Formats: sequence, C-alpha cells, structure tokens
Amino acid sequence: MNKILIFAGARESKLLIEKISENYLNLAEFHILYEKDEIKDSIKEKENLFFYKINFYAYDIYKKFLKDDFAKIIIFIKNKKEAEFVLKKIKSTQTPILFVKFWLKFEIPQQNNIEIIDTPEIITNKIIDFLPGVPLYARDIGLGIGEILEVEIPPHSPFAYKSVSIFDRYNIKVGAIYRNNELKLVSKNTLILPNDKLLLIGDPTRLKEIFNQIKSNVGAFPQPYGQNIYLLLDMKNMEKEEISKLLKSAIFLHRKLKNKKLIIKVINPSTTSKIYKLFKFSNIDIETDYFTDSYKKALLTDSEKLNIGLIITNSHFFYKFKHTFFNLKKPIFKAGEESVKKCESLSVILNDKYVIRIASVIFDLSYQLGLKVKFFNADPEESHDEIIKYLRTLAKSFNFTKLEFINSKENPIALLRKENNTCLIEAFSKPPVNIIKQILFPKIEYSYVMLDKFNQFLIPIKDDYESNS
Repeated sequence: MNKILIFAGARESKLLIEKISENYLNLAEFHILYEKDEIKDSIKEKENLFFYKINFYAYDIYKKFLKDDFAKIIIFIKNKKEAEFVLKKIKSTQTPILFVKFWLKFEIPQQNNIEIIDTPEIITNKIIDFLPGVPLYARDIGLGIGEILEVEIPPHSPFAYKSVSIFDRYNIKVGAIYRNNELKLVSKNTLILPNDKLLLIGDPTRLKEIFNQIKSNVGAFPQPYGQNIYLLLDMKNMEKEEISKLLKSAIFLHRKLKNKKLIIKVINPSTTSKIYKLFKFSNIDIETDYFTDSYKKALLTDSEKLNIGLIITNSHFFYKFKHTFFNLKKPIFKAGEESVKKCESLSVILNDKYVIRIASVIFDLSYQLGLKVKFFNADPEESHDEIIKYLRTLAKSFNFTKLEFINSKENPIALLRKENNTCLIEAFSKPPVNIIKQILFPKIEYSYVMLDKFNQFLIPIKDDYESNS
C-alpha cells in the first residue's frame, strides 16, 4: 500500500483530510503532521489515517518519518516562513513533493521531484475562465501549457458552417464538439454550427491566434481561408486588356480588404509588361516564374505553399479550370464586365440551403467594401421567414443596417440582369456547369453561371454529396 505524508498547516488542509477520509479509504496510508487541534477535530477515525501533532520547526522529531518509503510528500502550510523551513529541510529527499503555494513571491527550487500548486495562479485563471471573450484552456490535464483550448463559435464567426477540416491548415485538431449540451465526436466532414463549443488541440501559440480569428467580428475576410490575395497572370495566354482589368481589380480589393499581402504570380513573362512598377509597394509581392508555363500547375503549387485567402481570376480562366478552382476550396473573385470600383451594392439570391452558411462572409464583405446587401427571393412562393430572421439577427450582431430584401414574381436571374453596378456573392458548392445545361435544367446553386456580366465572389462550402463521399 502506498504511503503519503501530509504537512497539514492550513485550514484548507482539513478539507483535504475530510475528503480523504470519506472517499479514499483503501487507496493508501495517510500520515498527517499537524500543529493545531482544529485540523484533526471532527475527523472520523480510519484505520489508514495516522495523526502526529508536531511543531513544523521541530525537524529533528519528524525527520525520522522521511526515512520511510513514502510515495509522495504534500506540504500544505499557509504560514510562509514555516512552509519555507519545511521545504528547505526535505527538498533533498528523493520522494516526489507536492508543494501548495499561497503567495505571489516565493522561490521554489527547480527540481524534478517538486510539483507546485500555485493557488493565486489557479484562482486568477478560474476567474478569467468566467470572463466573456477569454480563451478557456485546459490547465489540469496534458501539459497544462495551453495546448488544449475550448472555444465557443459565435453566430457571426467566419468558422461557422465550415467543416472541422478547416483547422488542418493551422495544424490544429478538433477533439470534440459540445452541441446542445451533448458531446459530439467529429469526423473530417463534421460541420461547425453557431454556438458549438469546440475542443481544440495544438500548439499553444497557434491556438491563441485561432481563438482571435474565431471570435473576430466583421473585417477579418479573407480569414479564415488565408491571409493573402492571389492573382495569377499568364502573359502568353492573356490579352493586355485582361491583364489590366485583373490588376485593377486585385489592387482595389487589396486596398479594401484586410489581407496581409497581394501576391501576383507571373508565368510566361514578358519583359515589356508595366506590372513590375508595382514593386515599389512593400505589401505587394510579384513573383516571376520562368520555368512553369502551365496556369493549372502554378495554381496548384502556389495553393500549397502560399497562405491564400482569395484568388482573383476572370470568366475565361475560371471555366477553363473550373474543377481545379473548385477543388482548391478557396474564395474566388471572378471579374465581370464592369469595374469592381463601380460596384454600389452586393447581391445575394436567397437560398435556404446555402446562404446561412456564407452569411458571415456576406456581411464581412459588405462591411469592408462599404456596400449595402440586396437579398433577392429566388422563390416568390416561399417566404423564407426563418432565413430572413436569421440574417436580420446576424446583421444586428454586426450593428449593420445596410440590407434590403427584394421579393418579386419575376425570375431572380432576369431580375438581377437588370441591375447595374452590383457584385454577386454566391456559395461555391459544386463545380460550375455548362451554361446550356443551366438554361435547360436550371438550379439555384448554379445561378452565377448565368450572371457572368457581374463581378462575383464565390465562397466555397462543402455540399452534402461531398460529406457523404
């Protein structure tokens, strides 16, 4: 049977002894050294509890106890000088020591056999855990250095309605989700919902960064997809007008959105290009690749090594490499016929299946671009009361009033085509279909295919068929 020695020199130590007496009868022998009678008073006698009334300064009396084969020594003394004396006398023993520290300033030897319960630290951390908007770390399991974090997903979080695999890019794992007071084990396709509590495991520094991103309000996009805006220019296969238009769109969005850098990748370079004048800007990187002549290959390579949050392209290259763009799972800005600078509003076709899942991005873009949002009812026979209520609530949480809901019996595609100076935001849930197929067999999730004249933000989400595949 294990033997444990306890220096019980605090009123709180009596509570410890009571719990031992009530719950740990057969686990070990407990030898308790105490000075004041109140420690022993009212404690029920147990055959494995042994009490010794000894002054803690009387080392010569209790040093004989140290010769016994104790599994652990606990120093639970509230008088600072007494605690310091006892620790000094017994620190040389090979027995593991658990020291309860009650004071902010107290030097404890750095020894492998000494563990510390830092009372001020524990109390402070516990109070902090109850404060809103503060990371909740697991301190009493694992390494206890912040490698396990619990965080609640706000309704407006950019991580809401994403799969847990989104954390893979941060080298963070989701251990479990607590949803509606129930534990939910996760797979790589598990969807994160607003108000979920996530148990995250990873590097403490990364967890702090991800906590701030999860809790971020509007003004974070292109996070959480990445930090940089990316434009790939193929000088050989793009007309000068195309290049100019894409550059203007990229620079405009770079100035408006909260991105770290605008990365312009040039393949099949031309020495006559005026693009290199942009080198003077510190937050614009121009990378010239003299060895890669394939647009697709460059796109795939850079998506792996660069922290891309938004890719800029045009309709021609988007449809030519539609499956590649879809598989990257990155937001796409597809330049339309009009200049993005002339955009006066953002347009969204209401869809119960997808709009909620990209709602945080919609309001984020609206906020950063300073544009109102128009929601078009795609089904006049359906009131969409629930989704509209959700969108209004979300807008209120952002303190955002620039939104309009438009109902019409007219086909929303035809209605939108009459609009000017607007940017379309759509969920990118499936690879785009041929325009003829969309005309013959129209589906709301492919509506953007019919609206190429507009600048479009296509926001990736996982559709049901992906989750089940």
